[in-house]
Amino acid sequence: MIIIELDIYTGVLEYKGINFSFVFDKQELRLIPPKDKKKEIEHEWFMHKIGEGVYAGGDHPQMERPFLVGVCNEDGNKMVFITQEGTYIGRYNSVLRIEVIAFFVLKYGECSINKMCFSSPEINCIHSIGQSFCFEYDEDFIEKGIVQLRTNEFSAVTTEAETFEYNSKIVKVTFGASRTFSSGVTETPLKLNSSLCFEFDSTEDYAFIYHLWVIAKRFIQYLCYRKNVFFSKVELSTSYKGYKHIKSGELYVLEDLEEHNSEEEVLKKGCYIRQSYITGAVGSILQSIAEDSIYLRHLPQNYEEGHHIDAARFVMITAAFEWEFRRIFPEGIKKKEKKIKAEETVVQLLTPLIENNTGEIKSILKYLKKCVGNDPLSSKLTFVGMELGNIIDIFGKHLYALNGKKLKYSEMGERLAAQRNNFAHGNLDKDFDELALLDLIYLELILYAMQLKFYGVEDVKIKKAINDLFHKNIRIDE
Repeated sequence: MIIIELDIYTGVLEYKGINFSFVFDKQELRLIPPKDKKKEIEHEWFMHKIGEGVYAGGDHPQMERPFLVGVCNEDGNKMVFITQEGTYIGRYNSVLRIEVIAFFVLKYGECSINKMCFSSPEINCIHSIGQSFCFEYDEDFIEKGIVQLRTNEFSAVTTEAETFEYNSKIVKVTFGASRTFSSGVTETPLKLNSSLCFEFDSTEDYAFIYHLWVIAKRFIQYLCYRKNVFFSKVELSTSYKGYKHIKSGELYVLEDLEEHNSEEEVLKKGCYIRQSYITGAVGSILQSIAEDSIYLRHLPQNYEEGHHIDAARFVMITAAFEWEFRRIFPEGIKKKEKKIKAEETVVQLLTPLIENNTGEIKSILKYLKKCVGNDPLSSKLTFVGMELGNIIDIFGKHLYALNGKKLKYSEMGERLAAQRNNFAHGNLDKDFDELALLDLIYLELILYAMQLKFYGVEDVKIKKAINDLFHKNIRIDE
């Protein structure tokens, strides 16, 4: 069987012991029950019984399954619909309406997936497609125009496997390249694409596979410092008749099917982190994403938004620094013995006061106790500046010099903290310190330096990654 991409799919699927006919238009899944089940569904699913033969309106049922499995009428392929668990099932007359966030089209009925490969313009740049081929020119090229394009072998363009764990399953990750051939008159005879591939033990847990898509999406977003990245194709493979991996289907996620603006010009500028910079750290970064321990909420929606700062972005970026500081430096800033003793004394003084008071006074005292020992933002930035100065100072000094200022981490932290507090507490009438905007721009770079250093990336590669990602055009010496 072949996979045909359609605008509307129809077929049959089983749900709660009932065989429904389905219609799916890539937006909403509609389930049409058989005639003899319509009253049962109306009475038992959407109403509650208050007497013999008497029913009253009830709450709509909620979708309790992570996915539904059916068979497509048009091509006989297996279809799997990823649902939004916990959402209410809608109804129009007797037709059920199910919210779907993704769907699989699979060639084989019994299809255990063991590999998925992602393609996108961003991946073509992150793992340069240029390394997958070379040109060979004939001696008489100028006269005869003969040139040969030779693809390099798979092993030459496939990275060494790294791993991460998700849902107690080990996932191997590689970057590679794929080739597609065509003899069609209107089609390119050879298409080359870089790919990000995940390999794992065979599974029919399609919710697990969908969540791997989420992890891959966030990974590419992180490498591009923007959320608007979209996969052009997600190919699925299975082991079949002696083959370890044979293409068995595709995954379509609805948000990737929507029309979106291309960031082609941004990619031409080289605003992304190359795979070669993070070799050996890919698995660790993906592990943090899988565990939701790396802070990514501050990523701008697109490249243009990344060049505009509003109150929300200001607070989110400073929050990202605070989160990452706690994660990367869990022991905080090393303190002198004198300061440690002073903090212990303050805690001892506050403890009985808390115990002997109530109401608002007690709440204030508890808050004060909680603040004891907390390092201010200025101290944290000074500490990071000392720890990572050999990596980040080149960018900070250049940025502040362009604006006629000198880089001072303690002052930077004080300005950021003051402005963050004004935004967070709604003090919008306070004068905005323009230098705080400069501080925030630099803080975005510091965040990546902290994270990449934490993952074991070499200092010079961290500098190159930041230089490319933020398009700084600073000369980086080896």
